[in-house]
Amino acid sequence: MNTVAVVGLGLMGGSLAMALKRARPELTLIGVDRDQLTLRRALERDLVAVAGPDLDAAAAADLVVLAVPVLAMRDLLPRLAGSRALVTDLASTKAEVMGWAAAAGVELVGGHPMCGREASGLEAADADLFQGATWVLTRAEPRLEALIAAVGAHPMVLEAEVHDRLVAGVSHTAFLVSAAYLLSATGSQDWPEAGRLASSGFRDMTRLAAGEPEMYAGIVATNRAQIAAALDRFEAALARLRRHLDRADPRLGELLEEARSARRRWEDAHDRRA
Repeated sequence: MNTVAVVGLGLMGGSLAMALKRARPELTLIGVDRDQLTLRRALERDLVAVAGPDLDAAAAADLVVLAVPVLAMRDLLPRLAGSRALVTDLASTKAEVMGWAAAAGVELVGGHPMCGREASGLEAADADLFQGATWVLTRAEPRLEALIAAVGAHPMVLEAEVHDRLVAGVSHTAFLVSAAYLLSATGSQDWPEAGRLASSGFRDMTRLAAGEPEMYAGIVATNRAQIAAALDRFEAALARLRRHLDRADPRLGELLEEARSARRRWEDAHDRRA
């Protein structure tokens, strides 16, 4: 592949363009974005060689990467029917997206890099965003896997339905819990004073709630059943802790130790993968 078009130059698309430019400077990068200011900035920074507001700018690309909110994929995919390019995406849910692609006649290689941050837009983009991240693909594709490795990520093939079930538990539920915790704290009559005391723990717990609402709403809309099942498990765990609290049960400490041990095991395994 010689030419890569990135559709959507926000956090994820902008970061990918930066990472590819650094890792594979021989590639010709094309930027597509509806926002003219974003396009101008991408050109001024020499991030892309060609830029345009619609998919016509990507007509010459060997690879088209859709880095747009998940619900926007439904309208974009039909416009790629018959394209000679390899098409992939960065959306956080896969099963519905793959269904839209099949209906549009696009042989999409679904993708989801497991990384991000609460900031959005090209200004938040970072060439190091993908370093050490797992990058899910819905099928093996050597050309795409080579680019993923070039930007520092680790490709992993998962079926779309399996992906959605797994990320519902470790990602999607997390931002709903973060939002609920923030709303419960700020909705208290004590919040004006309590807010002055909030520090690192509050900041860590509410980081995800600071993310882009449109993005989160699209994720929830396209993975409702799996997120609901994950929320059921969370609510059961919370109820278990509450029962121990209400009864002043000393075994509450055992549950907290169980949680700490689980976190340490995950950290150890994650450090080895990195």
